[in-house]
Amino acid sequence: MQLLQKTAGRQSLSQEILAHTLKSVAAAPSLSDPFPHVIVPNLFPSRIYQEMLELLPEQSAYETFAYEKHSTDGESNRFRFSLKRQSIDRLSPRKQVLWSAIRDVFRSPQLKDAMFGKVKKGLAYRYGISEEKVSDLGGFALPELFRETKGYSIKPHPDTRRKVVTMQIALPADDSQKDLGTEFYRMSINPLNLLREPRGFEIVKRTPFLPNTGYAFSVLNTIRMKSWHGRTAISGECGVRNTILNIWYANEADANPDMVEPAKKAA
Repeated sequence: MQLLQKTAGRQSLSQEILAHTLKSVAAAPSLSDPFPHVIVPNLFPSRIYQEMLELLPEQSAYETFAYEKHSTDGESNRFRFSLKRQSIDRLSPRKQVLWSAIRDVFRSPQLKDAMFGKVKKGLAYRYGISEEKVSDLGGFALPELFRETKGYSIKPHPDTRRKVVTMQIALPADDSQKDLGTEFYRMSINPLNLLREPRGFEIVKRTPFLPNTGYAFSVLNTIRMKSWHGRTAISGECGVRNTILNIWYANEADANPDMVEPAKKAA
C-alpha cells in the first residue's frame, strides 16, 4: 500500500511539474546567436524548486566524474548523481518521490517536442530537414545531477554528434552565483582572444546562473557551424555549482535505461 501511495504521489507530482514546465518553455523566445538556443526562466513551480534545493542528495551520494580532467590540487571538482533507479532507491523516501517525479518529467515526449521546437532551426540545419519535420526526430533523455566546485572548468567544445539537444538547469539558492553560467563561444583570431582564456574564442554569451533557470541548444558539430560552449574556471568564493544536466541522445543506448521503455509507450 505504501509503495502504491508513493507511486501515485510521484505521478501526480510529475504531472504538476510538467504542466508548469511546458508553459514556461512555450513562453521563452528562441535565440540564434551564436547558435540556436533557448533560455527558460521559472522552469519548475516555485514550491517544487525550493523542495529540489532542500532535497538535493548529500555530497556522499555523488560519484566523481572524469576525475583526471576535472581536478584541483589532486581533488576532484566535478561530481555526478545518476537519476537511475538504483541511485534514487538509496535516497530517503521523500527524496525518492521528488527525484523520481523530476526524472519522469524529462522522459516526457511533450517536453522533448517543446524543447526541440525551440531550437528547431539548428536541428533542421543539422539533419537537412524542414523545421516542420523536427518533431519527428527521436530523442532519448539522460538527466543527471552535477556538483562542481572551485577550479572547475571545461574547454570549448561542440558536443558529440551522439547528442541531439543539450539542456542544463541552474540550481542556486539565490542570484549570488549569477556569473557561473555556461559560456557560448565563437572562434576568434582577435589578438585579445588569443591571449586570454579560452584562447582563440570570443565569449558571446554567458547563460544566467539564476534560480530555476535553464537553457538548451541544438548540438551542432559540422564544418560550417559548431555549438561551441564551455566554462572558464570558477573561483573558490562562488561555492558549489549545482545543476541538472539533461541530454537528449539520438540512440537509446546512451539514455537512462529506466526511462526508455516508458517514453516509448507514452509516445
